[in-house]
Amino acid sequence: MAKDSPDLPKSYNLATMSDMENLSLQCKPNGHHHGSPAVRNVLRSDAMRVVLAVSELGSVRAASEAVGLTPSAVSKHVRRVEEQLGRVLFVRSNSGLTPNIEGEAITGFARRFLALAGEMGERFGRELVSGRVRLGITDDVGLARMPELLRRCTATHPGLRIELTVADSSDLRDRIAAKALDLAILSDGGFELPPDVVALQPEPLVWVGRAGWRNAEGMVSLALSEEGCRWRAAALTALDEAGRPYDIRCTSRAMNGQLTAVRVGMAIAPVPMSVATGDAQIEIIQEGLPPLPLSHLGLVADEKASRAIVSTAAEIERVFG
Repeated sequence: MAKDSPDLPKSYNLATMSDMENLSLQCKPNGHHHGSPAVRNVLRSDAMRVVLAVSELGSVRAASEAVGLTPSAVSKHVRRVEEQLGRVLFVRSNSGLTPNIEGEAITGFARRFLALAGEMGERFGRELVSGRVRLGITDDVGLARMPELLRRCTATHPGLRIELTVADSSDLRDRIAAKALDLAILSDGGFELPPDVVALQPEPLVWVGRAGWRNAEGMVSLALSEEGCRWRAAALTALDEAGRPYDIRCTSRAMNGQLTAVRVGMAIAPVPMSVATGDAQIEIIQEGLPPLPLSHLGLVADEKASRAIVSTAAEIERVFG
């Protein structure tokens, strides 16, 4: 298939408009008169796609590749539109087809028609998405952004039913492989993200302490995950390189365990920035502590993705960047 020019719109692509075959435009401003039968026959998305592709690409063969039809079918569409309107739309030559004045006019109508059809399809297609989606999230970054994700899904896809599983990234990865989850948001706290994930927006790790906590020059009390956690290792390395002594006061595999120690003033903890947002009991600490690296997130999906899963994945990419 020939590549489309980057300057050309994709509105004549069959895959874009497959749900809009019978859409007709109202041709009078009063909203009731639909025009002549000839005009109603012309105003179909298949005919408009072909006319637009031929006009913009300049040949039957290029248009056939763009819309996924044979050259013969494209030629028949063009002749049928011309017959229905009772006028010639293209100048034929050895180099291809060039729209005449009437052809330029119908091309403009086709572009507007398909844009409107695409807008309607996107709007109502979103609203008709329904089904169950089994989503796995981590108890750190995943839970912190989950309210926004659920609000978006409820607003744009009211027919979706999301079932949440909260676990660490290793467990979520295994559940995806076992077909026990449809989607999972993984973090690189426990392991390096696999290369086939959809990368989401990274965010910095930050030090957090109880609101009002003041840094002292002595021992730094820490709340960390278990050994093997990449964020734990990054925090300890940063303190060692800065020459800051530390004392591990709390070890918890779950992020909430670490945050509990922070809230009661027992320790400070290295966490992704979004975890600290919106919690009045904790605050980000910068003075006197070494900077930390970025944390990374990735989205993985079951290979057989339904429309509901694809729609949910798109919302996740919007919320998580």
